[in-house]
Amino acid sequence: MDRQPAESSVLAVRELDVRFDTPSGGTVRAVNGVSFELKRGETLGIVGESGSGKSVTALAILGLIPRPPGSVSGAGILFHGENLIALPAGELRKIRGNKIAMIFQEPMTSLNPVFTIGRQIAETVELHLKMGKHEALDYATNMLDKVGISLPAQRIKEYPHQLSGGMRQRVMIAMALACNPEVLLADEPTTALDVTIQAQIIDLMAALQKEYSTAIAFISHDMGLVAETCDRVAVMYAGRIVEESSVERIFEQPLHPYTSGLLDSIPRLRMKRSEPKERKLHAIPGVVPSPANLPRGCAFQPRCPKALPVCSSEEPALLQTTSGHCVRCWLYGSPPSSLSSPSNLSPHTGS
Repeated sequence: MDRQPAESSVLAVRELDVRFDTPSGGTVRAVNGVSFELKRGETLGIVGESGSGKSVTALAILGLIPRPPGSVSGAGILFHGENLIALPAGELRKIRGNKIAMIFQEPMTSLNPVFTIGRQIAETVELHLKMGKHEALDYATNMLDKVGISLPAQRIKEYPHQLSGGMRQRVMIAMALACNPEVLLADEPTTALDVTIQAQIIDLMAALQKEYSTAIAFISHDMGLVAETCDRVAVMYAGRIVEESSVERIFEQPLHPYTSGLLDSIPRLRMKRSEPKERKLHAIPGVVPSPANLPRGCAFQPRCPKALPVCSSEEPALLQTTSGHCVRCWLYGSPPSSLSSPSNLSPHTGS
């Protein structure tokens, strides 16, 4: 994907917390103190295993967490400085689908099976762009053409079940981009698609981003796609961001053991000169813990090959270097005041 220069901050998430009340009476903290920024024209990859809180974070930004049982709090979700958490539902609806849009993970369950494709796109346009019914349908036809769907005048009359998986995903992209949003949340937009269609979807998103300078949060568990498409990467684990940096630095010099584990578990060509030509894939042992039963201390320590004694009793803070590389790990202790690059973070070896 062509990199776009990051100009100004469009969306800033500050200490986001998302909790759910469970039938047993306990409270589950699905997202815990998550902070990041999205700038105009850039793509932020949000990566991690299933259950790490990626999708819940996106739904919270759009105000789609059901209340009850969910609750959203924090210092703010700031869109051009306006706190979306504090907005009345009516005001938030004017932004959702208009200024901030989302491509959902599974288009077959996101599209309404009883309405035609054209009607579903036109509805968004009528609401936000104040078009009449016929004008909105013409606009929907043009959007289908723009996302590469053949015979768009015919397709707008068809229902979701009549389209292939790749075409349905293109329809979702057309719906998300119909109002030229400033922020696009793409939740696993290529899941369950074959590699050819996957590449077409990625190229399409890149072209449309270039045209509109859209800020994109690209949610994925596929580190290969993230390397292709993103400018920065935020790695999530058990509801927290455990590492964040530029995509180049994350892949060349991962600091957190979890990030290293993700990179070691994917097949790839040599990514570092120091790597052998032939390498074995490694699986991270264990599974992501349930947010209802997180371990004490660092949530990753039961699976971590480098865990220290302190990891099982105290949770590490997020350390940040002056170069912008952040890591939440006791291996690096407290950052010295003169820290200038991740190479200055000297790991503790323990005793």
